[in-house]
Amino acid sequence: MVYLVRNKEDLDQQLVLAEDKLVVIDFYANWCGPCKIIAPKLEELAQQYSDRAVVLKVDVDDNEEITVEYNVTSMPTFVFIKGGEVLELFVGCNSDKLAKSMEKFAEPVADAEATGQRRSSSHLAGAAMESEDACSAGPSASSSGSVNEDVIRELSEHDQEAVLEH
Repeated sequence: MVYLVRNKEDLDQQLVLAEDKLVVIDFYANWCGPCKIIAPKLEELAQQYSDRAVVLKVDVDDNEEITVEYNVTSMPTFVFIKGGEVLELFVGCNSDKLAKSMEKFAEPVADAEATGQRRSSSHLAGAAMESEDACSAGPSASSSGSVNEDVIRELSEHDQEAVLEH
């Protein structure tokens, strides 16, 4: 089941309740076409991984504080968190990447610790880049911040140049 986050306090509570499960946050907007396209796949994955993952949806228009905190500038943006640590962030309507990331990070907690899957606890600021399958968040979203090197490695050469310009 996908849970619709109401506000910052609600998000914080959901992160605590998730304990050691994977948390996937889908930043979306009702007017975003790619967000509507990927929503059924996200719902399917939420059901498939319900024992190991919590899927949250954050409407960027109703939750500017959260959107700015995670530096979301395009939708859909997916943020993967486990144990309070941001593991990955990606932008766009890419159902294959979404499924692969869910599979990768939704492994049991003991397996994640044994394989050293844990990464930086900082939010992946500045990594949400425009893509052909994403909608711009508009002027209310922040675009400042440092870029996590793990995310840059996954971006195309063109997108890396755009990130470095910020």
